[in-house]
Amino acid sequence: MKNTVKYFIRDFLRFIFRPFGYSWLRFIITHKYIPNLNKPLSFSEKIIYRKFNVEPSLFSKLVDKYAVRDYVKKKIGEQYLIPLLLVKDHISSEDFHNLPSEFVIKTSNGGGGENVKLIKSKENTDLISLSNQFNQYLKINVGKAVDEHFYDIETPQVIIEKLMRHKDGSFPSDYKLHIFNQSDDSKVIIQVDEDRFGNHKRSLFDLNKNKLEFDIQPKYDSVRSDYNWPDSFDEMIEVAKKLSEDFKYVRVDLYNIDGRIYFGELTFCHGSGWEPLSSKDADFLLGSYWEEFN
Repeated sequence: MKNTVKYFIRDFLRFIFRPFGYSWLRFIITHKYIPNLNKPLSFSEKIIYRKFNVEPSLFSKLVDKYAVRDYVKKKIGEQYLIPLLLVKDHISSEDFHNLPSEFVIKTSNGGGGENVKLIKSKENTDLISLSNQFNQYLKINVGKAVDEHFYDIETPQVIIEKLMRHKDGSFPSDYKLHIFNQSDDSKVIIQVDEDRFGNHKRSLFDLNKNKLEFDIQPKYDSVRSDYNWPDSFDEMIEVAKKLSEDFKYVRVDLYNIDGRIYFGELTFCHGSGWEPLSSKDADFLLGSYWEEFN
Protein backbone atom coordinates (compact mmCIF):
# COMPACT_ATOMS: atom_id res chain seq x y z
CA MET A 1 0.00 0.00 0.00
CA LYS A 2 2.82 2.40 0.90
CA ASN A 3 4.55 1.86 -2.46
CA THR A 4 1.26 2.22 -4.33
CA VAL A 5 0.70 5.66 -2.78
CA LYS A 6 4.32 6.65 -3.47
CA TYR A 7 4.08 5.65 -7.13
CA PHE A 8 0.73 7.43 -7.52
CA ILE A 9 2.20 10.68 -6.18
CA ARG A 10 5.25 10.27 -8.43
CA ASP A 11 3.16 9.65 -11.53
CA PHE A 12 0.79 12.53 -10.71
CA LEU A 13 3.68 14.97 -10.32
CA ARG A 14 5.29 13.70 -13.52
CA PHE A 15 2.00 14.35 -15.32
CA ILE A 16 1.70 17.88 -13.92
CA PHE A 17 5.31 19.00 -14.38
CA ARG A 18 6.24 16.67 -17.29
CA PRO A 19 9.22 14.31 -16.82
CA PHE A 20 11.98 16.93 -17.16
CA GLY A 21 10.28 19.44 -14.87
CA TYR A 22 9.58 16.70 -12.33
CA SER A 23 13.26 15.66 -12.40
CA TRP A 24 14.40 19.26 -11.88
CA LEU A 25 12.08 19.69 -8.89
CA ARG A 26 12.91 16.31 -7.38
CA PHE A 27 16.61 17.02 -7.82
CA ILE A 28 16.37 20.11 -5.61
CA ILE A 29 14.46 18.19 -2.94
CA THR A 30 16.83 15.18 -3.06
CA HIS A 31 20.23 16.80 -3.53
CA LYS A 32 19.58 20.17 -1.87
CA TYR A 33 20.92 22.35 -4.68
CA ILE A 34 19.64 23.77 -7.96
CA PRO A 35 20.89 21.64 -10.85
CA ASN A 36 22.16 22.62 -14.27
CA LEU A 37 20.62 19.87 -16.36
CA ASN A 38 21.70 21.41 -19.67
CA LYS A 39 25.43 21.66 -18.88
CA PRO A 40 25.89 19.12 -16.09
CA LEU A 41 28.99 19.10 -13.89
CA SER A 42 28.13 17.00 -10.85
CA PHE A 43 27.75 13.22 -10.79
CA SER A 44 24.02 13.45 -10.06
CA GLU A 45 23.45 16.06 -12.77
CA LYS A 46 25.19 13.86 -15.33
CA ILE A 47 23.03 10.86 -14.42
CA ILE A 48 19.87 12.90 -15.08
CA TYR A 49 21.38 14.33 -18.27
CA ARG A 50 22.21 10.84 -19.53
CA LYS A 51 18.60 9.73 -18.97
CA PHE A 52 17.22 12.51 -21.20
CA ASN A 53 19.95 12.89 -23.81
CA VAL A 54 21.52 9.53 -24.67
CA GLU A 55 19.96 7.25 -27.28
CA PRO A 56 18.30 4.44 -25.27
CA SER A 57 19.18 1.74 -27.81
CA LEU A 58 22.87 2.17 -26.93
CA PHE A 59 22.26 0.62 -23.51
CA SER A 60 19.20 -1.59 -24.02
CA LYS A 61 20.98 -4.94 -24.46
CA LEU A 62 23.41 -4.10 -21.67
CA VAL A 63 20.82 -3.38 -18.98
CA ASP A 64 18.65 -6.34 -19.90
CA LYS A 65 19.68 -9.04 -17.44
CA TYR A 66 19.34 -11.81 -20.01
CA ALA A 67 20.68 -10.10 -23.15
CA VAL A 68 23.74 -8.78 -21.29
CA ARG A 69 24.98 -12.32 -20.74
CA ASP A 70 26.19 -12.41 -24.37
CA TYR A 71 28.17 -9.20 -23.82
CA VAL A 72 29.76 -10.58 -20.67
CA LYS A 73 30.58 -13.89 -22.35
CA LYS A 74 32.38 -12.11 -25.20
CA LYS A 75 34.17 -9.62 -22.96
CA ILE A 76 35.42 -11.76 -20.08
CA GLY A 77 34.17 -15.32 -20.55
CA GLU A 78 31.22 -17.49 -19.62
CA GLN A 79 32.84 -18.58 -16.35
CA TYR A 80 31.86 -15.24 -14.77
CA LEU A 81 28.14 -15.76 -15.34
CA ILE A 82 25.84 -16.97 -12.56
CA PRO A 83 24.34 -20.35 -13.60
CA LEU A 84 21.03 -19.84 -15.38
CA LEU A 85 18.23 -22.25 -14.44
CA LEU A 86 15.28 -21.02 -16.49
CA VAL A 87 14.17 -18.21 -18.83
CA LYS A 88 10.50 -17.72 -19.70
CA ASP A 89 8.37 -14.98 -21.26
CA HIS A 90 5.48 -16.26 -19.11
CA ILE A 91 5.87 -18.40 -16.03
CA SER A 92 3.53 -20.82 -14.25
CA SER A 93 3.76 -22.90 -11.08
CA GLU A 94 4.56 -26.02 -13.15
CA ASP A 95 7.81 -24.43 -14.31
CA PHE A 96 9.23 -24.71 -10.80
CA HIS A 97 8.93 -28.49 -10.51
CA ASN A 98 12.40 -29.32 -11.84
CA LEU A 99 14.14 -26.42 -10.09
CA PRO A 100 16.17 -26.70 -6.87
CA SER A 101 14.58 -25.70 -3.60
CA GLU A 102 16.31 -22.32 -3.56
CA PHE A 103 16.93 -19.85 -6.38
CA VAL A 104 16.75 -16.20 -7.40
CA ILE A 105 13.86 -15.06 -9.57
CA LYS A 106 13.91 -11.72 -11.37
CA THR A 107 12.70 -9.96 -14.47
CA SER A 108 15.20 -9.11 -17.17
CA ASN A 109 14.09 -5.47 -17.21
CA GLY A 110 14.36 -3.13 -14.26
CA GLY A 111 17.14 -2.24 -11.90
CA GLY A 112 16.20 -4.40 -8.94
CA GLY A 113 13.95 -3.96 -5.94
CA GLU A 114 10.56 -5.65 -5.99
CA ASN A 115 11.24 -7.55 -9.21
CA VAL A 116 14.08 -9.54 -7.64
CA LYS A 117 13.31 -12.19 -5.02
CA LEU A 118 15.46 -14.70 -3.16
CA ILE A 119 13.53 -17.94 -2.74
CA LYS A 120 15.11 -20.00 0.03
CA SER A 121 12.51 -22.77 -0.03
CA LYS A 122 10.14 -23.31 -2.94
CA GLU A 123 8.30 -25.84 -0.78
CA ASN A 124 7.29 -22.99 1.55
CA THR A 125 6.47 -20.56 -1.26
CA ASP A 126 3.11 -19.94 -2.91
CA LEU A 127 4.31 -20.63 -6.46
CA ILE A 128 1.01 -19.64 -8.08
CA SER A 129 1.13 -16.25 -6.40
CA LEU A 130 4.82 -15.87 -7.26
CA SER A 131 4.12 -16.68 -10.92
CA ASN A 132 1.26 -14.20 -11.10
CA GLN A 133 3.38 -11.54 -9.46
CA PHE A 134 6.26 -11.87 -11.91
CA ASN A 135 4.01 -12.18 -14.97
CA GLN A 136 2.50 -8.88 -13.88
CA TYR A 137 5.95 -7.30 -13.60
CA LEU A 138 6.58 -8.19 -17.25
CA LYS A 139 3.71 -5.91 -18.27
CA ILE A 140 5.19 -2.83 -16.57
CA ASN A 141 7.24 -0.36 -18.60
CA VAL A 142 9.85 0.15 -15.92
CA GLY A 143 11.94 2.59 -17.93
CA LYS A 144 9.08 4.95 -18.75
CA ALA A 145 8.34 5.50 -15.08
CA VAL A 146 11.93 6.56 -14.27
CA ASP A 147 13.00 8.04 -17.64
CA GLU A 148 15.44 5.20 -18.28
CA HIS A 149 13.85 4.14 -21.55
CA PHE A 150 16.60 1.65 -22.36
CA TYR A 151 14.83 -0.76 -19.98
CA ASP A 152 11.74 -0.88 -22.21
CA ILE A 153 13.31 -1.87 -25.56
CA GLU A 154 14.16 -5.57 -25.15
CA THR A 155 11.37 -8.10 -24.63
CA PRO A 156 11.19 -8.66 -20.85
CA GLN A 157 11.48 -12.18 -19.50
CA VAL A 158 11.45 -13.96 -16.17
CA ILE A 159 14.90 -15.26 -15.28
CA ILE A 160 15.69 -17.83 -12.62
CA GLU A 161 19.29 -18.19 -11.49
CA LYS A 162 21.16 -20.24 -8.93
CA LEU A 163 21.09 -18.68 -5.47
CA MET A 164 24.75 -17.99 -4.75
CA ARG A 165 26.11 -18.55 -1.25
CA HIS A 166 29.51 -18.87 0.34
CA LYS A 167 30.56 -22.30 1.57
CA ASP A 168 29.42 -21.37 5.07
CA GLY A 169 25.93 -20.62 3.75
CA SER A 170 26.17 -16.85 4.05
CA PHE A 171 25.23 -14.48 1.23
CA PRO A 172 27.95 -12.50 -0.54
CA SER A 173 28.46 -8.75 -0.42
CA ASP A 174 27.57 -6.69 -3.46
CA TYR A 175 30.59 -5.03 -5.04
CA LYS A 176 29.43 -2.08 -7.13
CA LEU A 177 32.40 -0.61 -8.94
CA HIS A 178 31.85 2.90 -10.23
CA ILE A 179 34.29 3.24 -13.12
CA PHE A 180 35.11 6.53 -14.80
CA ASN A 181 37.17 6.04 -17.94
CA GLN A 182 39.21 9.14 -18.67
CA SER A 183 41.41 10.04 -21.61
CA ASP A 184 44.61 8.87 -19.91
CA ASP A 185 43.48 6.71 -17.00
CA SER A 186 40.45 5.45 -15.11
CA LYS A 187 39.08 6.24 -11.68
CA VAL A 188 37.50 3.43 -9.68
CA ILE A 189 35.35 3.83 -6.60
CA ILE A 190 34.28 0.61 -4.91
CA GLN A 191 30.87 0.59 -3.28
CA VAL A 192 30.48 -2.29 -0.85
CA ASP A 193 26.95 -3.25 0.12
CA GLU A 194 27.18 -5.77 2.95
CA ASP A 195 24.32 -7.90 4.31
CA ARG A 196 21.94 -6.30 1.81
CA PHE A 197 18.97 -8.47 2.81
CA GLY A 198 19.58 -8.08 6.54
CA ASN A 199 21.30 -5.20 8.32
CA HIS A 200 22.25 -3.41 5.11
CA LYS A 201 25.58 -1.59 5.41
CA ARG A 202 27.33 0.50 2.74
CA SER A 203 30.66 2.29 2.35
CA LEU A 204 32.85 3.59 -0.46
CA PHE A 205 36.52 2.62 -0.88
CA ASP A 206 39.41 3.46 -3.17
CA LEU A 207 41.59 0.93 -4.99
CA ASN A 208 43.85 0.66 -1.93
CA LYS A 209 40.83 -0.46 0.12
CA ASN A 210 40.82 2.80 2.08
CA LYS A 211 37.38 3.93 3.17
CA LEU A 212 36.46 7.27 1.60
CA GLU A 213 35.24 10.23 3.62
CA PHE A 214 31.95 10.46 1.75
CA ASP A 215 29.11 8.06 1.01
CA ILE A 216 26.34 7.48 -1.50
CA GLN A 217 22.89 7.35 0.09
CA PRO A 218 24.33 7.80 3.61
CA LYS A 219 21.23 6.41 5.32
CA TYR A 220 22.98 3.04 5.76
CA ASP A 221 25.36 2.04 8.52
CA SER A 222 29.01 1.90 7.49
CA VAL A 223 30.75 -1.32 6.55
CA ARG A 224 32.76 -2.56 9.52
CA SER A 225 36.37 -1.38 9.78
CA ASP A 226 37.77 -4.92 9.71
CA TYR A 227 35.95 -5.86 6.50
CA ASN A 228 37.38 -9.06 5.03
CA TRP A 229 38.32 -8.37 1.42
CA PRO A 230 38.43 -11.35 -0.97
CA ASP A 231 41.80 -12.74 -2.07
CA SER A 232 40.82 -12.26 -5.72
CA PHE A 233 40.39 -8.50 -5.27
CA ASP A 234 42.84 -7.63 -8.08
CA GLU A 235 41.09 -9.93 -10.52
CA MET A 236 37.77 -8.35 -9.60
CA ILE A 237 39.13 -4.91 -10.51
CA GLU A 238 40.49 -6.21 -13.82
CA VAL A 239 37.16 -7.82 -14.69
CA ALA A 240 35.25 -4.63 -13.90
CA LYS A 241 37.61 -2.49 -15.96
CA LYS A 242 37.30 -4.84 -18.92
CA LEU A 243 33.51 -4.70 -18.79
CA SER A 244 33.53 -0.90 -18.51
CA GLU A 245 36.05 -0.05 -21.22
CA ASP A 246 33.45 1.00 -23.82
CA PHE A 247 31.92 3.71 -21.64
CA LYS A 248 32.91 6.96 -19.95
CA TYR A 249 31.01 5.91 -16.85
CA VAL A 250 29.29 2.72 -15.81
CA ARG A 251 28.71 0.88 -12.55
CA VAL A 252 29.80 -2.74 -12.75
CA ASP A 253 28.18 -5.00 -10.15
CA LEU A 254 30.04 -8.15 -9.15
CA TYR A 255 29.84 -10.89 -6.54
CA ASN A 256 32.76 -12.74 -5.03
CA ILE A 257 31.91 -16.24 -3.83
CA ASP A 258 34.82 -17.76 -1.88
CA GLY A 259 37.26 -16.08 -4.24
CA ARG A 260 35.37 -16.78 -7.46
CA ILE A 261 33.95 -13.74 -9.26
CA TYR A 262 30.47 -13.56 -10.77
CA PHE A 263 28.82 -10.83 -12.82
CA GLY A 264 25.76 -9.08 -11.46
CA GLU A 265 24.71 -6.28 -13.81
CA LEU A 266 25.73 -3.08 -15.58
CA THR A 267 24.12 0.13 -14.38
CA PHE A 268 24.33 3.34 -16.39
CA CYS A 269 22.21 5.60 -14.17
CA HIS A 270 23.10 4.78 -10.57
CA GLY A 271 20.05 5.01 -8.36
CA SER A 272 18.29 6.71 -11.30
CA GLY A 273 19.95 9.88 -10.02
CA TRP A 274 18.09 9.82 -6.71
CA GLU A 275 20.76 8.52 -4.34
CA PRO A 276 22.47 11.61 -2.91
CA LEU A 277 26.09 11.79 -1.88
CA SER A 278 26.85 12.86 1.65
CA SER A 279 28.17 16.24 0.46
CA LYS A 280 27.77 18.52 -2.55
CA ASP A 281 31.57 18.64 -2.91
CA ALA A 282 31.67 14.85 -3.30
CA ASP A 283 28.94 15.04 -5.94
CA PHE A 284 31.02 17.49 -7.99
CA LEU A 285 34.21 15.52 -7.38
CA LEU A 286 32.71 12.40 -8.93
CA GLY A 287 31.27 14.56 -11.69
CA SER A 288 34.80 15.75 -12.51
CA TYR A 289 35.88 12.12 -12.93
CA TRP A 290 33.12 11.59 -15.51
CA GLU A 291 34.58 13.17 -18.66
CA GLU A 292 31.39 13.37 -20.65
CA PHE A 293 28.64 15.93 -21.40
CA ASN A 294 30.85 18.91 -20.38
